Amino acid sequence: MVTTLLLDVDGVLLVPAGSLDPNEELLAVLPRLAVGGVYLVTNQNPRRAAVIRELLGGRPGISGVLVSYEIGFLKPERAFFERALAEIGRTPQECLFVDDKPVYVAGGTAAGIDSVLFRDNAQLFDLLRARGVL
Repeated sequence: MVTTLLLDVDGVLLVPAGSLDPNEELLAVLPRLAVGGVYLVTNQNPRRAAVIRELLGGRPGISGVLVSYEIGFLKPERAFFERALAEIGRTPQECLFVDDKPVYVAGGTAAGIDSVLFRDNAQLFDLLRARGVL
């Protein structure tokens, strides 16, 4: 059962990727999810990570931000996911990972995490309903 959502930032919560335009429709849904945590997982340098934390980190429903430069590995490396899960005290079976890049989704899957490719909010909301968290 999914207890934790791992969300990519660029292309999922900031659209289009590389922008600073929040996906407000998705952000509005996060506090209503029946999960124990929603963590942002992202490959970022320190400067952009600080901007993301300021922009998104304090939003309702967001439990934390896990950044590659702090973890020491990049998505899609298995070690990125292993360290991220260790940091939040979760197992792969407890998590759902959402990203807009197929290679990162494949990396999450290889780490044993239920991983899905984000296309748009409607697709993600349908998926969350099907998994019983929305």
